[in-house]
Amino acid sequence: MIKRILAFVCGLFLMAMGVAFSIVSLLGTTPISSISYSLALITNIDIGITTFLFNASLIVIQFIILKSKFHKKRLLQFINCVLFGYFTDVALHIVSFISFDASFWMCALFLVISIFLTAFGIFVYMPANIAPLPGEGCVEAIAITTGWRFSSIKIAFDATMVIISLILCGLFYTNILGAVNIGTFISAFFVGFTLRQINNLYEYLTGNKVNVVNNQ
Repeated sequence: MIKRILAFVCGLFLMAMGVAFSIVSLLGTTPISSISYSLALITNIDIGITTFLFNASLIVIQFIILKSKFHKKRLLQFINCVLFGYFTDVALHIVSFISFDASFWMCALFLVISIFLTAFGIFVYMPANIAPLPGEGCVEAIAITTGWRFSSIKIAFDATMVIISLILCGLFYTNILGAVNIGTFISAFFVGFTLRQINNLYEYLTGNKVNVVNNQ
């Protein structure tokens, strides 16, 4: 249990670092955090708070999707909402100490790091089977209901988050690309792809199969 909790917390922190790198890259935040960041820009509320509110709404969506299959254990995701919001603020503070000159190559490097950390974070904390982050919880809920592949649903889900963020910024912010940029679109497709490659590489190197979808 201690190992599972550590994996769970470390995975959340890795994802928060991925969000921080994406924001600092100036190429757009990660898709799953694009709505939270859009709300932060529109309302001037701390991103930790908007992250909590957005993730809490995703838990409600899971309840609607799963219906009778929604187990009480999923309510633990409210703890995730608090932790991930806090970790995002901490991660932004940490990344702020890294030298960043806003050059093309530096922006691209931060984007690549963001995609890898986000995917690796999912790979680390999901198998702990404690409680998924609400975003991944939604993807997992759809996978459980439909039987479709988690990584494929992840790509579609992230793309949907990007579209909603564009609409929000277009309607309520001075710049439609406030939270979304080319890096967001790239992340929408490559986080799921990277997750799949990490999973395949782990299985190849260890011979152990890891299923990031926990049919709770």
